[in-house]
Amino acid sequence: MKLLKTSATLAHAPLLALLLAAPLGACTDKQEQAAGPEEEVLPNIQVELPGSPDFDEARAPVRYEDETYSIFGLRKDIDENLKRGESGEEVIVKGWVQEIYVPPECPEGELCPPGKQPHFWITDKADSKGKKRAMMVVNYYFPIPEWDEDTQKLWEEEPLVVVELGKEYTIKGKFKRFSDSGFAHDNGLLEFVSYKVTDPESGEETWISPPNSSWHPKTVAMEEEQNREMQDRMREEAEKLKKKKGD
Repeated sequence: MKLLKTSATLAHAPLLALLLAAPLGACTDKQEQAAGPEEEVLPNIQVELPGSPDFDEARAPVRYEDETYSIFGLRKDIDENLKRGESGEEVIVKGWVQEIYVPPECPEGELCPPGKQPHFWITDKADSKGKKRAMMVVNYYFPIPEWDEDTQKLWEEEPLVVVELGKEYTIKGKFKRFSDSGFAHDNGLLEFVSYKVTDPESGEETWISPPNSSWHPKTVAMEEEQNREMQDRMREEAEKLKKKKGD
């Protein structure tokens, strides 16, 4: 009987060992799962971000050394400067020609709407793009019809106002929001009066106004002469009338 009991115990020994080993194996698997795979160590990469834009760098001074205004300078105190322009006060602005308006061509035999009045755009920087910081300049050219030979002859000896793309000019004008010729701009535009031209030979500087404009010195002189003649006629008629009453 004792022998049988011992045999039975020995017979069940492998099963007991297997049962005892099972929890140990399970614990080991859980520990491995908890630990997980080893994390990959990434190289230390340094990313250099661009610096903050310097908005002051894109701005011109309010006035240059020769006391001419920049576009930024005129718009810096826009309300006050617009008020001065609307009252007829002139300012001198320096700028680079960014764009010159050219009316679209009309195909022969077709009826096309008339183009806009001549105008161009100036900027504070020679390489400025877009119209955000640009300023429109209007009333710099007054075309004379080909059939009006008398007017053409009157102005044929006077120099034209000629501007070129990419060149810098010093312009005298009136800073306004609404021009007399129908243009308008919220940030103000410049009604052209004259621009400074330097004689390449003598170096002499002169101010040139658009021929056929109402403010050209020649136009002003002709109007003054007409007014004098009219006053003389009125004076003569008044004297004749006075003599008639005396008789």
